[in-house]
Amino acid sequence: MEVNGGQGLDVATANSTGAEGPSFSLLNNRGSGSFFPETRTVVNGFSFQTAAMADFNADGRGDIALAADIIDFPVRGVVLVFLNEGNGEFAAPLEYRLPGIFPLCLEVGDVNGDPALDLVVCHSTSTGGTSEGRVTVLLGSVAQGSPNGQFRIDSSTVVGIEPASAAIGLIDGDDDADIVVGDPVESVVYVMFGTGGDFASAQEVAEVNSVTAVAVLPQTGPLAAIAATSRNRLFVFEQPSARSFAELEQHQVFLPGALRTDDFDQDGATDLVIASSLGGDLWLGSEAGGLVFGEVIFTASLDPLSVLDLEVADFNGDDRPDIVASSSMEDRVTVVLSGGADAPFTPTNTPTITNTPTITSTPTRTPTPTRTRTFTRTSTTPTDTPTPIITTTPAGPGDANCDGRIDDADVLGVIRAIFTPMCTAADVNGDGFVTAADLTAVVELLQGR
Repeated sequence: MEVNGGQGLDVATANSTGAEGPSFSLLNNRGSGSFFPETRTVVNGFSFQTAAMADFNADGRGDIALAADIIDFPVRGVVLVFLNEGNGEFAAPLEYRLPGIFPLCLEVGDVNGDPALDLVVCHSTSTGGTSEGRVTVLLGSVAQGSPNGQFRIDSSTVVGIEPASAAIGLIDGDDDADIVVGDPVESVVYVMFGTGGDFASAQEVAEVNSVTAVAVLPQTGPLAAIAATSRNRLFVFEQPSARSFAELEQHQVFLPGALRTDDFDQDGATDLVIASSLGGDLWLGSEAGGLVFGEVIFTASLDPLSVLDLEVADFNGDDRPDIVASSSMEDRVTVVLSGGADAPFTPTNTPTITNTPTITSTPTRTPTPTRTRTFTRTSTTPTDTPTPIITTTPAGPGDANCDGRIDDADVLGVIRAIFTPMCTAADVNGDGFVTAADLTAVVELLQGR
């Protein structure tokens, strides 16, 4: 979305730590797909996990939602909504407490068919050291027929152990939005079928080892296919009949981090972009529901443990879908334009530490028949300096970042270790896994010191 009424869609990142503290950054569009240096808003007291940008109050300006944990005892999950004041500045956040902790996904969509956008959050709860997954839906409020930018928690459904990815789409051929969920701890892909904003209990689609991302491919007639990635595979599941799933195909991929969909070649079938530690790949869809490899969109020399996020939007106003990806280990945002011209130079400011950027942008565009799938070389904007992998000897269980001491930094260490295993001491409760339960355990440990 455009934040300040400028030259095109802007980009936001959520920064879990930094020299100034937790923050979110804005990269304002200069036009033609290049961006001004980041501007940063510090929001202390939180550990940000993911972000979403959309026009929540229908005023034509981009607002920002952030999913985070409140770093205090007890740890609490929260969604913060920053409404645009109309001049590129943001009002004090509206705070929505989640029934649990550690929100790992935040998706925007209309799940109940009213004029307001809604939010879907993946997170966990922890009771007595045991984790339970949750998908919580925040419905947007409507006043006098128009969205007002406020939300209310409508439902919170038990889904697996620790859901980490979600996608909203029309799955089973009706007109009600459904939610696909990936749980890497339980290694299961689920779907929650919707009825006007209400959702049934999660139904298992398939077992996918350490599922990293999910997406909806709505091109198989009235029924959609579901795509999911593991650490080294891409799976496509079709529906032989409504709400019945079977594996259609699988392909070799390498350490995928995120999935996004669009019709890049304008053939009427949904295509898939996979961001991985090697860069971004385009897989072309067909009306039969399968995927075939198309091309390498961009390459990157990333650490295999890097966390990537990905969005698709029209950043240069040519009615073609462009791509933006973030890397926490290289601490930069990469923009790739679709079309015939190279991405314009993006100036950079002096980088400061922000760590684990999560990018988001909500596109508004009309496809044209002249769309191609030719991608140009990338324009990169640093947002941070690389964070070294920690190799020192841990002080014991609870020293989640292995720096030789147990302190407040270990709260973030547990969060990072859930997806980036860097230190066995992050398994604070000793159950053999690093989960949301260890986040509670390390905070309790620090409170008792």
